Amino acid sequence: MKQPSTFDRFDRALDWAGLPLSVLLLAIGIREYRDGGSLGWPIVGAVLVLVSLWVIYRGMDRRNGKVAESAQ
Repeated sequence: MKQPSTFDRFDRALDWAGLPLSVLLLAIGIREYRDGGSLGWPIVGAVLVLVSLWVIYRGMDRRNGKVAESAQ
């Protein structure tokens, strides 16, 4: 079994680093909305969570040797 290089581990860590931050922003956005803030806060937080999950998914495909086809 091939051991992942330091770069691969760093790349994976960067993929996962965005998820907790985006979940935190979603929680803050929900709190702000409940306190009378704009509806945009939780919407932006939810979009960032979805983008973070998409980045993780794309990174898994890339590391597993599957290459995503471009839409052409």
